[in-house]
Amino acid sequence: MIIRGGVSTALVALVLMAIVAVISIIQSIYRSDTLDLRSYCIMKQPLKCMLPPLPKAATVVSSNRIECNSIRLSSVRMMRSTPSRSSCQAYQFSPDISGSSCPGQMQVFSDSLNPDKLYWKSSYQNPGHMVWGVSSKPWFDPLENDICCSLEENHEKIRLELDRVLEAQKESDTAPLLSPIGSREGEASLVSNGGNWSDFILLDDGTDSTQKKIGKYSPQDLCPHTVNMLKGLEGVSNAVTKSKIGVAMFSCLTPGTYLKPHCGPINIRLTCHLGLIIPENVNIRVGDEWRTWEEGKCLLFDDSFEHEVKHDGDRERIVLLTNLWHPNIRKENWEPLARQARQARQTRVELQEYFNRQISRRSNKRLPD
Repeated sequence: MIIRGGVSTALVALVLMAIVAVISIIQSIYRSDTLDLRSYCIMKQPLKCMLPPLPKAATVVSSNRIECNSIRLSSVRMMRSTPSRSSCQAYQFSPDISGSSCPGQMQVFSDSLNPDKLYWKSSYQNPGHMVWGVSSKPWFDPLENDICCSLEENHEKIRLELDRVLEAQKESDTAPLLSPIGSREGEASLVSNGGNWSDFILLDDGTDSTQKKIGKYSPQDLCPHTVNMLKGLEGVSNAVTKSKIGVAMFSCLTPGTYLKPHCGPINIRLTCHLGLIIPENVNIRVGDEWRTWEEGKCLLFDDSFEHEVKHDGDRERIVLLTNLWHPNIRKENWEPLARQARQARQTRVELQEYFNRQISRRSNKRLPD
């Protein structure tokens, strides 16, 4: 009996140890993907039970916003507790995080118009106009984008036409073909002292720039293949000439140029850079990752994420820069979203003009008689 009792005790102990081990494994699995924070629980998969409190990994910014460092999230539960009972309500997380990435802190927002959803973005992503629900990541794979593949296939012809522009630039005795950046909103202030950022516009927002002469030449005169190819790429031509949410141009940086960190105006487009003249020691950061260009290869990124450029090389860096529609936006939504973005931009411009007038009036009132 003593032996049997000892075996039974040992079996019970082994079972208890096994149960404890299983619980520890389960907790370790959920601990890596779950945040328990005041009234919010953000988790990889909705759970049917309450987990023990986890280490604090997020910060409540306001009643409808959370910042956290984890990106392994796909659903949200909001938990309310009372002395008598607790309730849990599930939310849909938008966009789907499994197809996105979130450098820096994640910012989560609620929307009274869509109470069943929570929207998130990276703290690096701060466009002037944000369309919620669009998949979000700083860098995209150019090999998975047909427009980038077409540009790479044609890079030799594009480079030959760039050489024509550079030769014409040397011969020009009137207006320079490569114009200093600054005509578009906010761009001149991005260039640090001592640098130079210039461009040769191939397609722009709605006007027939292909026939517009700069000095003796138009883009169509010098770059017929490049212009016609860009017009034939629907995601580019619609974004630039019809929807007016971008531009296509040769973009040139001189040695010593530093473009300060900034965000593009909208998150419904991407930016492609085809490397044409690429010296060493020229790098671009989008989000929290630095990359460099290669001649004949594309970089594809979402410029609504904070980005900057450092040119520590010894000669000009020139790329073909073109904007294109975000690949996750359907064609039938192009025009409505573009119209919404243009209206938002106009509102920002009008508000800025209003505030500038107010500042000017206050300054005039303070001037002595």
